[in-house]
Amino acid sequence: MGATPPGGTSWWRFAQRTATALGGLGRTDEARAIWDRVRLVSQDPAMHAAAAYGTAMLDARHPDPARRDLTRARAWINEAIAISTILPDPAERAFKLGFDRNGLALIELRQGRLDAALTLVESAIELAGELGERHRQHRMVLLANRAQLLAALGRTKEALEDYGAAIALDPAFPDQYLERGNLLFKLGRHEEAGADFEQAMRLGPPLPEAYYNRAELYAVRGQTEAALADLGRVIDLDPAYLDAYVNRAGLLAGCERDEEARADVEAGLRLAPGNPYLLTVLGQLETAAGHHAEAEAALEQAMERAPGLVAVWASRGALRYATGDLEGAVDDLTHAIELHSQPDLYTNRAIALRALGRHAEAEADDHRAAKAADGSIGI
Repeated sequence: MGATPPGGTSWWRFAQRTATALGGLGRTDEARAIWDRVRLVSQDPAMHAAAAYGTAMLDARHPDPARRDLTRARAWINEAIAISTILPDPAERAFKLGFDRNGLALIELRQGRLDAALTLVESAIELAGELGERHRQHRMVLLANRAQLLAALGRTKEALEDYGAAIALDPAFPDQYLERGNLLFKLGRHEEAGADFEQAMRLGPPLPEAYYNRAELYAVRGQTEAALADLGRVIDLDPAYLDAYVNRAGLLAGCERDEEARADVEAGLRLAPGNPYLLTVLGQLETAAGHHAEAEAALEQAMERAPGLVAVWASRGALRYATGDLEGAVDDLTHAIELHSQPDLYTNRAIALRALGRHAEAEADDHRAAKAADGSIGI
C-alpha cells in the first residue's frame, strides 16, 4: 500500500480488497492490521464504517469456530451501523446501512436468535428497495439470507420463494441453487434437489459441497456406486473434507469393502482424531474382522464423545450379539431405538430376542420393522 498516497481513493480500494481477501483466506491478523491502518490514516466516515464492518466479520466469520468472538464482533458492527446511519448521501447510506444490518444478522444467527436476525435482514431488504436497479447482487444476497433464516424457522414455502427471487436476480450464481437444493432435499423433493445441485455444478467452479450433497441424495435413493463416485470427487477437490471420509467409509463398510472403508477411517481420523462417526465405523469393521476387543475399544471411545449417536449403540449391539452377550445386545438396541427408531434396529433386536427364546417380543419387532419399511437387514 506504500505506492499510493494513504487515504486516497486508489489506496482505499486496494486496502479494502486486500483486507477482504486476507480475511477470506483465514489470515485474520494480517487483515485486521489493514483495517487498523485504515482507521489510523483516514477521516472519511464511509471508510471507517467499512473498516468497522470488515473487522466485525473477521471475528464473526473466523474459520475456526473456537476463535470467533461474537461479543467483539457485535461492538464493531454497532460502530459500523452508527457511522453508516449519518452518511450524507441517501443511496450510500441505504446501501451501507443495509450491508451492516445484514452483518449484525449473522451475529444474531450465530448466537441463536433467529427472529432477531430475520428482522434485521428484512430491514436491509427494505433499504435495498431505495436503490432502484442498483446493487442487484446486494439484493440477491439479502434475499438468499432471508431464505436461509425462513427455512431454519420452518417457513419453507416463503424460503423457496425467496430462493427463486434471488436466482431470478442472477441466474448464473451457483450458491443459491446449492442452498435451494439442500432445502428441497430436506423436504423430500429429490428430483428438484438433484436438478439444483447439478445446475450449481454447471455454473460455477467445481464445488465440493455440490458433489457431497448429490452423494447424500444418491445414498438415500440406494444408488451406492454413484454416491461413492461423488464422494471420491469431493475428496479429490478437498482432501480435508472430513464428512466425505465419514460417509464414504460408512457406505464402503455397508458394501463389505472393508479394506477401502478402513483406509477412509484412518484418513479421517488423521484429520479429526476421536471423531465418533469414524470410530463407530471402525468398531463395525473390527467386529466384522472378529477383533472384538478392538471393536469394543473403538465403540467405547465413540460413546464417550457422542452418547446420543444411534449408530454407535446399534454397532455395540451387533458386537455384543457377535460375542454371545444376547441380553447386552437387546439392551443396546433398545437404547438405540429409544434415541431414534429405525426398521433395521427392530429387525436386529428381533434376532437377538429370538436367540433368547423371547419369541413373542421378536415377532412384535418383526411386525414393527415390516410396518416401517421393507428389506431391513439383520445382524
